[in-house]
Amino acid sequence: MARKIGTIKSFLFLWMKHEKRYCSIFYEALQQLEINEDQRNNEDAISEALCPVLREVCFKDEREIKTPDWEKPIQPAITDELKGGKINKRPDFTCNFLNSLAVSPETYEIPFHVECKRLGKTAGSPTLNRKYITNGINRFDCKTHEYGKRATSGMMIGYIINMEQTAILEAVNKYMPDERLELKFDFTQKVVSCEQNLNRKHVKPAGFKIIHLWTDLRN
Repeated sequence: MARKIGTIKSFLFLWMKHEKRYCSIFYEALQQLEINEDQRNNEDAISEALCPVLREVCFKDEREIKTPDWEKPIQPAITDELKGGKINKRPDFTCNFLNSLAVSPETYEIPFHVECKRLGKTAGSPTLNRKYITNGINRFDCKTHEYGKRATSGMMIGYIINMEQTAILEAVNKYMPDERLELKFDFTQKVVSCEQNLNRKHVKPAGFKIIHLWTDLRN
């Protein structure tokens, strides 16, 4: 059956609806997330603890939304993307969008990728705030990772495990490349958000938005 050919405006409308839906799911789940001391020391353990909370939030949502996939490999959409079976780039969460306006298999399924990083400072990992950029934001414009490929937006989640929020924000912005806008948060709630626009050089499309959600897990 031939698929409908829609306008760019129609696709963007559907994608923004998908983006907004999952932003609200993650926001609600992060509001409810609680961790213990063992989980606090392990980034993957925190994301794992978030999984059942996400499932519960999706289950209670009236929109029948699919639970985000944790640690799902990026699957090749065309033969040119085959890696010989070597799958080693895994965003923390993937929320796939089925594009009903697609005119080719390549654009039929587009992932909304979510990358999670701890924020603060520990004896074993003194550069957590720098890694939020180098091992987080940068992966959305990196040939080896290609997070957010074919998408116009993605998400970064920051798990605040210690330090004052304003000190973390200052540290993260200090490492931000000059061509990128600094992050700005109003730390009045457990979960705070802001948006950042990127002009990507290595991943298409070039125009890309990152939604940043930071959650306070210090207590």
